[in-house]
Amino acid sequence: MGAVERFSHDGLTIEVFESHASAQVIWRGVSEARDPDAVLVPFLNALADRWRVGKSKPVTVDFRPFEYMNSATVIPILQFVKRLDAAGVRTRVIYDQSVSWQRVNFRCMKTIARTLTNIEVCSEPRDPSELESP
Repeated sequence: MGAVERFSHDGLTIEVFESHASAQVIWRGVSEARDPDAVLVPFLNALADRWRVGKSKPVTVDFRPFEYMNSATVIPILQFVKRLDAAGVRTRVIYDQSVSWQRVNFRCMKTIARTLTNIEVCSEPRDPSELESP
């Protein structure tokens, strides 16, 4: 699966890998923007629209390599996940519960996901190779 798209803004990188059968969205770096809606929402909406019913493929959204996000970033992420759900896109959101800020934020998302038909939120440890320094 090759990178189709890369979004970068102020320390945040979102990489999109896509094949004919699935898609993966990997969050890296940090998101500390005061108004992440202005930059994140257009990008995330375009992704969700790409994977609407009929063209739908399973999507994995992986936050394990993500170093940090402020509370303002949570809303665009929730909107993205809800938009994928409404479009009928089977989505798996992965976080690392051993990282305290991820555990706190994704516990909330896990609760919300119980009301969504197509969303699964789960914790998995990071791949050890991602923890090594280059």
